[in-house]
Amino acid sequence: MKRLLAGLLSLSCIHTVAAEAPGEHFARVGGNELAWECRGEGGKTVVLIAGMGLDAHVTYKNTFRNFSVPGYQVCLYDRAGVGKSTPQSKARPLRALADELDGLVRERGWGDVVLVAHSFGGLIARAYAQAHPEAVKGVVFVDCVHESWYPALQRAMSPDGWRTMDMIIAWERDRNSHEDFPEAVQALNAKPGKLNVPVTVLSRGLPYTNIRQAKMSYDDVDAFNTTWDAAQFELAKISADMRHVRMRYTAHMFDEQDPWLVLDEIGLLLKRVEAHARQ
Repeated sequence: MKRLLAGLLSLSCIHTVAAEAPGEHFARVGGNELAWECRGEGGKTVVLIAGMGLDAHVTYKNTFRNFSVPGYQVCLYDRAGVGKSTPQSKARPLRALADELDGLVRERGWGDVVLVAHSFGGLIARAYAQAHPEAVKGVVFVDCVHESWYPALQRAMSPDGWRTMDMIIAWERDRNSHEDFPEAVQALNAKPGKLNVPVTVLSRGLPYTNIRQAKMSYDDVDAFNTTWDAAQFELAKISADMRHVRMRYTAHMFDEQDPWLVLDEIGLLLKRVEAHARQ
């Protein structure tokens, strides 16, 4: 169970507390200690946001190590309840996750923020960007979930398949990272909005098949992937300045297969951000 949805909403390994690693630091935000790390130099910041329940250092290992753009530092952090940050005992709403990111950005003084989000992290990136449009200069969504996927998946799956999905989502909310996917979807549905910054949507090219470990039928696996793919086009409507790319040989956990494409696309987005700033 603990790795089953590491490709769905990006569910995690079990939370552990470990010693601070070289280059890793902790910041106190909202009563929690958040593990964070940066590399590179510059007054502008690329912030990497991991998926539900996933350690950002694992999710972005190769992307983080190989990022190098003059004038930009790249930073990642673990939300409370994930990785080495303070464990949680109850679910937190999407607004709290966005507020936590805002608190870290302010505490560290990260300026001209560009967000790179993965999976469930895309919902957090959007909530933060909507609440703080002055802080966010651009967004890259790496195979991120869109709120339209959740109801579409429920309609497309068999009753047995949906019961399994519901059980897995509830496990993540109630027992693991305490991040609430249905609440996050509801929150964005209640406050939809476009982003007035350059945006890139990167969508996986390879289907997600690990859900078969839960004994889902082939038809339900197909429903999972077909509805996800359709929702990617909905995500690509949230900005007028949009680039949508299919990561041809990449599955959901992109960093293990093709961090180079993601790094290239981050670089292209940063050029668009600079051009947007000159307008």
